[in-house]
Amino acid sequence: MGKHALGPWHVRKKGEAVGVIGDDSSVVAVFPRKNNSDDTRINEAYLLAAAPLMLEACSKIHSILENSLVVTPEGFKMNISDIQKSLADAILRAKGYRKTPHEP
Repeated sequence: MGKHALGPWHVRKKGEAVGVIGDDSSVVAVFPRKNNSDDTRINEAYLLAAAPLMLEACSKIHSILENSLVVTPEGFKMNISDIQKSLADAILRAKGYRKTPHEP
């Protein structure tokens, strides 16, 4: 996977378009607004802008869970293999290592 714009990413509005901008001022994405009452594109921009922080959080949680046993306050041991697999899949997809056949 190639490099991506430095995080954190920020949402900016210019005219009718909403953009996601990297910390180095690079353009990550531009979402054209369909009309003034359509907040869908703004919501999508904020979700995308949170991607570097979410990837960092998932990576930290995955590394903690990888070598730890989760025990509840009541003393029950939890099988967290499904959580570990989900986190690993999300991290690999975010880094571009897991793709569906039709993705570039």
